[in-house]
Amino acid sequence: MSISNDSPIEKPSDDTLGLDPFSQAVARSILGMAAPQGVVLAISGQWGAGKSSAVNLVKHHLNSEVKSGSIEIVTFNPWWFAGADALTLSFFQELDAAIGPSLPERFRKSIAWLGQGVSAVGAFSGAVTGLAAPGIGVVIAKGAELAGTVTKRDRSVDQEHHRIAEALRLQSKRFVVVVDDIDRLNPDDALTIFRLVKSVGRLPNVIYLLAFDRQIAERIVTERFPSEGPSYLEKIVQRFFPLPPPSLDMLRQQLAEAAFATMGEPAPRQVQRFWNVFHDVVAPTLRTPRDVVRLASHVATGWPAIAGNVDRADFLAISALELAEPDFYGRIRSHPDELCGLRQRDGGSRQSDVGQEYNELMGLTNRSERDRRRLQIALRRLFPRLDSVWGNTWHGEQGWRRDRLIASRANFPTYFGFVVAEDVAAAETVERLVARADDHKFVTAEFRRALRSKMRSGTTGASLLLEELRYFASDVDARKVGAFVTTLFQLADTLDVDADRGRGFYAIGDNQLRIHWLLKELVQNRFDQTQRDAIYRKAMETASLSWSVDFARSCLADHAPQTEQSYRRAEPIVSEGVASDLRDLALVRIRLAARDGSLIESPGLKRLLFEWRQLNGGDANEVRAWSDEMLERDDFVLVLAGTLPSEGWSYGMGLDGMGDRVASLRVTVNLEAFSEVLDVLRLEARVDELLGGKPLDRSTKSRLEAFKKTPRETRRRREHEQEPDIGDEDPKP
Repeated sequence: MSISNDSPIEKPSDDTLGLDPFSQAVARSILGMAAPQGVVLAISGQWGAGKSSAVNLVKHHLNSEVKSGSIEIVTFNPWWFAGADALTLSFFQELDAAIGPSLPERFRKSIAWLGQGVSAVGAFSGAVTGLAAPGIGVVIAKGAELAGTVTKRDRSVDQEHHRIAEALRLQSKRFVVVVDDIDRLNPDDALTIFRLVKSVGRLPNVIYLLAFDRQIAERIVTERFPSEGPSYLEKIVQRFFPLPPPSLDMLRQQLAEAAFATMGEPAPRQVQRFWNVFHDVVAPTLRTPRDVVRLASHVATGWPAIAGNVDRADFLAISALELAEPDFYGRIRSHPDELCGLRQRDGGSRQSDVGQEYNELMGLTNRSERDRRRLQIALRRLFPRLDSVWGNTWHGEQGWRRDRLIASRANFPTYFGFVVAEDVAAAETVERLVARADDHKFVTAEFRRALRSKMRSGTTGASLLLEELRYFASDVDARKVGAFVTTLFQLADTLDVDADRGRGFYAIGDNQLRIHWLLKELVQNRFDQTQRDAIYRKAMETASLSWSVDFARSCLADHAPQTEQSYRRAEPIVSEGVASDLRDLALVRIRLAARDGSLIESPGLKRLLFEWRQLNGGDANEVRAWSDEMLERDDFVLVLAGTLPSEGWSYGMGLDGMGDRVASLRVTVNLEAFSEVLDVLRLEARVDELLGGKPLDRSTKSRLEAFKKTPRETRRRREHEQEPDIGDEDPKP
């Protein structure tokens, strides 16, 4: 389908709406009728119903007679001219060009003279001033020529018309004058065309084929001539051919084919939902072929900007509503929080009250009952949370974000801004990662690129990518999961950047926690324990240091004696034997890092000191011996001074119940908590030594002074807590 808003078809092979049989019937009528006094036929139908296409098909079926010379088609386009005089002169100019050559020599200029007499030459020059359209120059030139000689004619308009009629009556050739889109002219110009056809335009062997919306034309006549009404047109038109109503099924099929040609067909698992949305939201907006063309054009021009980042059915539906229901569309666009996601049960509100509130919110209260019901169904198809408003059905979110549905708050803005929201990874990126999950080099490059990408929120694209991959984990080929997990284990420490750690009220952990969430969907939910054991054992062989320690501890926790406070998964990540093996691997790796000094450079040094102790069964002697030795190194002291301060967030609660809405940042150093793994007094003494010794660069001095000024926290931990508050996140999924 063409994406032009006005593209009538030209030949029967282009007909997809069943117009050709109708057009053939009109053509047969023209060929079979006698026209001694002239005949006026009209194809009537509403705007956009295919009148222009039907006219073109009629002309096509008359073509054989045109070639034989028995019929000549004269096409007059009134859109090129404005005003009664310009329309009149151009109308007769077209007749003169077509009919004049077939008349005897003495009548050659009679039609042009007739038009000049009818148009009131005195007003002609003013009527065409400023017009610039195809053919208008010829009309002006002809009008100027006639203006100089019209006063020399001694015959009246009636006499001139009679002479032409007599000459045409003797001809065997007939002329078909086609005038389309009369109902799209302004009322005065439309009436001018009707007057011309009714009066001097009626000539023997001239058949007019007009095309207009009869209801609009009758309304124009009634406004100008209240006493005439429909009878005015009946005096002009001998036969109306109402355009057959288009098949709604045909329109829907045509749109679906155009939509699939642009967007591609939905995946098998999305087919049912596509057609549910199509029939309940899109189909009711299709009434004419032009509705199909406009919507197909709208989709074709918008889809390339967001292809793959929105759902096909939802994009088609919201595009249909934008064209057919602009006010309703605007209300949807303005209320994402009320439409997206899940609705919480509210025992204090009656269902009828909630339904009425949504009717008012979406502008449905003043709609007819039929319209209101139709638009409620449309909303429920697009936003399932509204099933609980008008259908008393409650949903859990089922892959809305994964499928990029408009019902997902994260994906909603893309449907209106044509830009993927900042907190949603581009579909193309996610799809490439899913497809090439076993390509270590590619996956590594993608995550490193994401780390360099900074969001307006201050986070990196890596956190976004890890979040998004959770929703697509089930799409990763099972045979590629092991290689993908191995790559993630190697990258984990690189991805553990401060920018992606949650802060304050919106704290949601860090990238290591996001990897745990991803692993839950990627491995735990897809493989049995034997398979998981093999995947994780292989990945731990090359895992980065901090991650290997963190992961081993998470696996061990699944098999530790359970207390009231401890978190326990429904099913352990790995078997108990493999958990023990992973602990040994992690312990070996941390000892090697301590021996070669790379442990000092680890961004997780503070945490690793406690993890080391835990991997040793709670014995801190090995850790303490190493840290005592390292305290003699300036670089170790500098690292500790920079990492031991911890951030905390607190809220104040007013006596009257008015507490803080936003948390305040609190930075402290809990040296007491580190006393088992570190000589804290020696650390403070070493900081003083460095500050009082040789001159330091500004950055080093600033870091040491900040450590000195940070408030000390001395509160003791509860007995059941095994380690201090060092910024640990939520329990791993």
